[in-house]
Amino acid sequence: MDLSEFLAKLLGLYFLIIAFIWMFRKKPFEDATKEVFSGGGFLILSGAFSLLFGLAIVIDHSVWELNWKGLITLIGYLTIIKGVMRLAFPIQSKKAITKAMKQRHLLILILLILGIYLSYNGFMGHPPLQ
Repeated sequence: MDLSEFLAKLLGLYFLIIAFIWMFRKKPFEDATKEVFSGGGFLILSGAFSLLFGLAIVIDHSVWELNWKGLITLIGYLTIIKGVMRLAFPIQSKKAITKAMKQRHLLILILLILGIYLSYNGFMGHPPLQ
């Protein structure tokens, strides 16, 4: 399995799981998210992990194609930006998270689409090598 397939599987399943939890466990998910981000410490910690994860993707998967592989790279760069924003501007990030939570239907739809697309390409998009 190459790195692109691994990341497509990892990110695709992650997005699908988060979307389904958010859809079917809305209240506990949103309450936990609000509680976690109400303290500045976790916001900083999540920013550090986002930065680290995004850098890991970009360093080893810098593929610029107009397909699912390029989407993985784009997700890596967006994750870096998210991490830097949370580290450098935690108050503004907290406000942005609160505002984004109000658009949950759109976010769930985006997560589902990304999850299905990446999972398909990671698990079924390419026949195994003989």
